[in-house]
Amino acid sequence: MYKKTFIITGANRGIGYAVATEVAKTNCNIILACRNESEGQKAKERIIQRSNNKNVYVLHLDLALFSSIRRFCVEFRKKFPRLDVLINNAGVFTMDKEFTEDGLELTMGINYFGTFLLTNLLLPDLEKSEDGRIINVVSDAFKKGKIDIDTIEKSQTTGMKAYSSSKFSLVQFTAHLAKKLEGTNIKVNAVHPGHVNSGIWNFNKWYAPIFRLFSKAFMSSSEEGAEPILHLVLSEEGKKKTGKYFKKEKEEEIEKMDTKDLTRLWNRTKKIVGLI
Repeated sequence: MYKKTFIITGANRGIGYAVATEVAKTNCNIILACRNESEGQKAKERIIQRSNNKNVYVLHLDLALFSSIRRFCVEFRKKFPRLDVLINNAGVFTMDKEFTEDGLELTMGINYFGTFLLTNLLLPDLEKSEDGRIINVVSDAFKKGKIDIDTIEKSQTTGMKAYSSSKFSLVQFTAHLAKKLEGTNIKVNAVHPGHVNSGIWNFNKWYAPIFRLFSKAFMSSSEEGAEPILHLVLSEEGKKKTGKYFKKEKEEEIEKMDTKDLTRLWNRTKKIVGLI
């Protein structure tokens, strides 16, 4: 059995860190794709200590920068011959109106556009795997998400509206990518890990302390949030299913865009991220 290679985005804390810690206990290489390299290195040392697996690496990745995403993929290929599992875990929630250097609203820029570009650039590496898997970590908030395909890059909404729209786009991306990958060895699924106190909700507003207190009382731990992701990564079900949405470990039907709109969204996104 060859040593599998995993990339986990946002793996220095929260759900990503919990997933990386458990996956490291298997015979694998793990790349912690982190914006904060210092925190990534600290996470790496803790993971090695807890898993006794020294094949843990940190590579810088800022999903808010298309140039950083491209550099990450180049660096990855210098070190590893193929990719077996990509876990798109990194995400952001903000109540402030912020934009990426590429001119996109920050939440959509990271959660959707950055993830779209990273995944597409890594498809040739996943094609080399015997069992390629892509896991997109989403939220059931996507059910309230709305987008205008023709002006998606101009959106300036923030807070929960932007977050829901970014996850809606990511779920639609999952469905369309699975269709495109039919007949290949790559499976792609989206998973809502539950409402997890992962640190993503640490925004700066006067009511933030109240929200954080609520989070601690009613949200799951990062370890609990990692469980449905690990199920898709390590189980036989994750090898058989593709284009599906899971709420925790339960598969649920979702309302997908029609084929025409999915294609329009795909093509417009490719243009925005520079793949056309």
